[in-house]
Amino acid sequence: MDFLQKKQQLQDIIKDKLAGLINHDYVLLDLPYHANIGDSIIALGEKNFLKEIDFKCLYAGSHCAHNFIIDKDTVILFHGGGNFGDLWRSCADLRNSIISRYPNNKFIVFPQSVCYENEKNLQEDIEVYSRCSNMTICARDRVSFEFLKRHFVQNNILLVPDMAFYLDPKFLKRSHNTGKTLFLLRNDKELVQNPMYNIVPSDANVADWPTMNYNIGAYIPYNRVWKRIENRLSKYFGDKSELMLENFYWQKILLPYNVKCGVDFLNCYDSIYTTRLHAAILGYLLGKQIHIFDNKDGKISALYETWLKDCEGIDIIK
Repeated sequence: MDFLQKKQQLQDIIKDKLAGLINHDYVLLDLPYHANIGDSIIALGEKNFLKEIDFKCLYAGSHCAHNFIIDKDTVILFHGGGNFGDLWRSCADLRNSIISRYPNNKFIVFPQSVCYENEKNLQEDIEVYSRCSNMTICARDRVSFEFLKRHFVQNNILLVPDMAFYLDPKFLKRSHNTGKTLFLLRNDKELVQNPMYNIVPSDANVADWPTMNYNIGAYIPYNRVWKRIENRLSKYFGDKSELMLENFYWQKILLPYNVKCGVDFLNCYDSIYTTRLHAAILGYLLGKQIHIFDNKDGKISALYETWLKDCEGIDIIK
């Protein structure tokens, strides 16, 4: 199956599993206001999917202000990714605080990989989620799905592809052949040392996502100007105006900028060896030849085995 056929197949699964669950106006929370291109791809995939939903988005942001009130009928959506568990605990803490505040609302956690290293954290999350009267958690791979079914027994658990596959085609502009090879080597706590890295061609360019080298406070020209505007508005109109400007800035400017950076970067290469899941997904959607190495929690191989093992042009190196 080629990448265009696979993209459509996975989008159809996402729509079939999720569209009917969003049966009222909604909010989308935990959006990724940081430099990781992979999370930006997921977020724009989520927003593109939600354009097909008949109900209205009442609010979208990385968080909501303490004085922001969510109506009891509002569906609360959480951004997906690879942060369900304790590898990136701050995301779990945010979700737990909102679930505890609105236990009677309907919740949907967009597709996630799951990783727990601490039993106490697992039990804490099970307790919080079990108190929610209408909770759906989506797993983006079969390993995570089986784990959630086994432990979060009070909740509705679905197996749903990563929302990155719903990325708007307008971002997926393919380049001409370059004859170059990339080894995208992540530089964070999910990296594992793998002796198989030695099969990467010696002439490959070795780099992480370009945005990961930037200081988030200044990695866009004019970012400091925007921060001064936010501070001035907050002074005269309160925190709500600052939050509105922050949301506009990230969702209309920075998230698309991140994805464009990722596309432009990968388009410099024909063949990509990667330790990042969304470099594999984005490169695959751009028609590149993709070779994947697994990461610390096994989320890459799990997603590959669940959705991509029948695809042309992408393989996993074990």
